[in-house]
Amino acid sequence: MGKDLDKSTISTPSDLAILANRFIDQFCSRMSFPSALDIHVDRHPKDNDQRSSQISPVRSTLENQKLTIHLCEKALMGLSPLTLQGWLDMELARRQLELEPSMYRINFNREIRPLISIAGSGLHMVRHIVAHLETSLKNLIAAQIVIEIGNSRPLLYYYTYKISPSVEEMENYQRLFPHHWIRAIFLCNKNKGFTPVALLAETGIAAELESYWWNCHAYISPQDKRFLKTLFSLSNQNPVKYFSETLVEMFKFVKSQFLI
Repeated sequence: MGKDLDKSTISTPSDLAILANRFIDQFCSRMSFPSALDIHVDRHPKDNDQRSSQISPVRSTLENQKLTIHLCEKALMGLSPLTLQGWLDMELARRQLELEPSMYRINFNREIRPLISIAGSGLHMVRHIVAHLETSLKNLIAAQIVIEIGNSRPLLYYYTYKISPSVEEMENYQRLFPHHWIRAIFLCNKNKGFTPVALLAETGIAAELESYWWNCHAYISPQDKRFLKTLFSLSNQNPVKYFSETLVEMFKFVKSQFLI
């Protein structure tokens, strides 16, 4: 797979179909994906959905033991095959976690609700924060899975592709900075993308990728940078064995920094 995929780009729908199926088969064989699960690739020449700008060009749906990988052909033309592989690996790894719901779940009312006395819109915001933390923790575990099957390089390509500076995001951050609760939601949302990048850096695979992430997010204050780094450290203890416990500790930390 090495050099050819390094230098090439996806130029035709046929290329996309061949590569996608190859990468999916490779992931499933290395991960012992459930054989009872029917995996189907659905390519969309055009995405006519009015929400297309908000929808990922690579996404999946799981229903009645049928996993459908949706690929938007137009958006994926010109993409590096290794980027596509990393994208598909992460999508499949996250779906793998969903097939083990008893391990990767938290009872909000029992484990989070007693930690904070809040109601109404405040409770709604807490649910947002916990949802972001849960996704970031699952992204961390998914990235660990991809690294363990030997696909750290495609993962590096994927996250390099996904990182991009945003003037609009910077302006939003500056506006919400004085408002601690909203800022907490913003940072926990950013953590979903930062966590796999920090993992790649910590494992010695791509320290420069983390530097690139911080350069693209230079607007984040020093105290909030420390917050994200600490949040990653908390999440990276043993999230597979202690998923809900880890999530509770992450929330406690967010609460101590922003919600008091």
